[in-house]
Amino acid sequence: MQSRVINNVKNLFIIILLVISTFFLIEVSTAEIVTKDYLIDSIDAGIQLHMREKFMANVGKVPGEKIVLFVHGATYSSVPGFDIPLPGYSWMDYLAQRGYVAYCLDIRGYGGSTRPPEMDQPPSANPPIVRAEVAIKDITAAVEYIRKKHEVDKINLLGWSWGTVTTGMYTSRHNEKVNKLILFAPVYSVKHPAAQRFEDPVNPGQPNLKIGAYRFTKAEDAVKRWLTSVKSADWIDPQARETWVKLILESDPTSWQRTPPSLRSPNGVLVDIYYIFTERPIYEASQIKVPVLILRGDADTESLDADARGLFQKLTSAPYKRYVLIGDGTHFINAEKNRWQLFQESLLFLDSKP
Repeated sequence: MQSRVINNVKNLFIIILLVISTFFLIEVSTAEIVTKDYLIDSIDAGIQLHMREKFMANVGKVPGEKIVLFVHGATYSSVPGFDIPLPGYSWMDYLAQRGYVAYCLDIRGYGGSTRPPEMDQPPSANPPIVRAEVAIKDITAAVEYIRKKHEVDKINLLGWSWGTVTTGMYTSRHNEKVNKLILFAPVYSVKHPAAQRFEDPVNPGQPNLKIGAYRFTKAEDAVKRWLTSVKSADWIDPQARETWVKLILESDPTSWQRTPPSLRSPNGVLVDIYYIFTERPIYEASQIKVPVLILRGDADTESLDADARGLFQKLTSAPYKRYVLIGDGTHFINAEKNRWQLFQESLLFLDSKP
């Protein structure tokens, strides 16, 4: 009789546990990712910046260690790089689903942010606009907005390509506001053959300031640039490529005013890149005093291994640092088959503690 009572109690306990666990699973599985798009003021008057925020509906208040700000590169805005709306393709969703609040920022001249007035004139009417020194004003505004909103001292930064220059420069000057720094496909200081495209033909050793304020990129050229480094067709899903092309064209409201459609991007980055590709870095990596992760695809022909390793060696003040090389990936591995490795490595680093 006593054993029967004990068994009944055990069975009841098991049933209660199953009910609780089932409820928990339902709660987790039905929680939705909240997406918010809005404009904030930059430091300079008249400049508004587009930001996107993504988080789980049930996440609650988070510490700064659980907040990430993504910053894009030279040509394309933040959404095509970090929030492709296909299952398993959004880096922002990946982190949000694991308890992070993910933000992405469009620097002025890109995406949903204010286009400087020079971009309403012919490119040749003005010299290159929006160099890194200007971009970090926008990063400063975004970081301050996030810090104030969440009442935190520090957040994490993640930059891609030229975004590693702007986030690296910002961090080197504001270490007290950065928790960790992720540099994806970095450019820093290297002798690169592409430098000659941006050199002044009259003054060798100097950037060509006559390239204009901004440039146009057609979808065909964007895809060609991507495919140049791809070694196998299975690296890129056709649907992902088509979605990405649609996103980059949609990022510029004037794209369809031209035939064929094309997006505009500021040329200040090309001046920065000229110096970087002629071994003249535009910020001092040794001044970065936070943990750093460098991520790079092994088939990337824009961010070179020699450059990434050189940057790694220059990070002499970082408490700890990692350089992760991912096989079978290009400069755009974030939209390729091995993106999951990129996402996982970023999470591992963000979650890690000494």
